[in-house]
Amino acid sequence: METITSFMQQDHVVIDGFAGRAFQAAAARDWNALQREGGEFLRRLRRHIDMEETVLFPAFEQRTGMVEAGPSRQMRIEHQLMQPVLAGMERAVTEKDGAGFRHGVKALFDLLQPHNVKEEQMLYPMLDESGRDAAHALLLKVKAMAV
Repeated sequence: METITSFMQQDHVVIDGFAGRAFQAAAARDWNALQREGGEFLRRLRRHIDMEETVLFPAFEQRTGMVEAGPSRQMRIEHQLMQPVLAGMERAVTEKDGAGFRHGVKALFDLLQPHNVKEEQMLYPMLDESGRDAAHALLLKVKAMAV
């Protein structure tokens, strides 16, 4: 049975795949591939963040009562730290700056790796455990956003 955890983990894998292909395109100075793969990477990552911030984090906060402090607050802070890196990567794609894009990927992954672990091992499973109907409703909401 598909869960919030399995769906969001798979989204992490797909997003990472676009990042890897874009990184390779940037290294090869394949600007068409960089625009295609890099653009899709950035679009999907922003959509993923939006799914978390508009659906999953509020549900987590409602379930736990942890609003001002707690994991969802920390995840939002980390999302904010990613924004300047993402903006730089968008510029690098537009300006065909392969080195700048590769630098952005490395900087972003320094933030994303521990971030994703926290989500996958704590936050998403807690939402899955919120009751079958509630978890299924959340899953349907994020899946609708993923289209």
